[in-house]
Amino acid sequence: MPHPTRRRLAAGALALPFIARPAHAAVTWTVFTQQLNPASTVVRGLRRMSDQVRDRTRGALLLNIRTAGLLPIDANQVLDAVATGRAEMGDDAGYATTIGPAAVMRLPLLATNPEEWDKAAAVVRPLLTQALEARGMVLLGHYRSAMQLFWSRQRARGFADIARQKLRVLSLEQGEFVRQYGGVHLITSTVEAGEALAQGKLDGTFGTAAMAGRLWKSWLKHAYLAGPNYNDAVIVAQRAALEALPEGVPAILRAAAEDAATWLARNQDAEEQQVMRQLSTEGLNVSLTNRAELAEGIARVPAFWDSWVRLRGPETEALLASIRETLDR
Repeated sequence: MPHPTRRRLAAGALALPFIARPAHAAVTWTVFTQQLNPASTVVRGLRRMSDQVRDRTRGALLLNIRTAGLLPIDANQVLDAVATGRAEMGDDAGYATTIGPAAVMRLPLLATNPEEWDKAAAVVRPLLTQALEARGMVLLGHYRSAMQLFWSRQRARGFADIARQKLRVLSLEQGEFVRQYGGVHLITSTVEAGEALAQGKLDGTFGTAAMAGRLWKSWLKHAYLAGPNYNDAVIVAQRAALEALPEGVPAILRAAAEDAATWLARNQDAEEQQVMRQLSTEGLNVSLTNRAELAEGIARVPAFWDSWVRLRGPETEALLASIRETLDR
């Protein structure tokens, strides 16, 4: 009769077929992210995902997180790097330059709170999945940043204060938002923006507290707790590399990436609140969202949405129409 200990080991082997197999050499992947700061919330979230995968696969899959600048890969070519196998996974906040219709997520005042963003993202993800599959990649996660708030050297009590201010924007869509309110928009690098703020040639910017607020706190003394849009990012894997993993590992990786996306959105929101509190103690003037003004803005911008989408073809038109129906816009 088999020894009792051997019977228990056999039962464990049936419960965990992947882990109980003879040891294989660990598979090591590179995860390339656009992030520059290794201490950022996004990088910490990706490392948390890496730890989960390592622990849950018992070391069968190791994920090495590489920030922009650590590899000879342009930070604007994350998807291309994954598709061509220079990295097995990527974290890309600039994916919309490759998958054009997905830029609809960043239209001004389309999603004005996390709940609306979640609903819009649910509409966009099937298209994202299909577009990535066509390029040899798999969508593992999709998450948002905190809101791109209005920051100013002068005054930021509402969108009306944008008038006659020179503001740095991160996209043409944000630039149109500034124009709608009578301001002047500029697209500059981070270094150039800092120099312009220091010299008084730039009045403000859109951005998060964790980035713009903390980076330029010496000049940006006013913040309005509303803004044009959320930025978002995708976590992707090369399909061939994913399919080559040992049995059971792809499911673990998918679950960890989905969990990472949820963690990243939640913790970026928490970081935003923490930084805002700290900046307030250091003299930042914070103005709460004016709900009436926000409603007026939501009524104002659809004319821009219509002109924007007409230049981008029927697929993008259908996508925006579905989001607007979902959000009752």
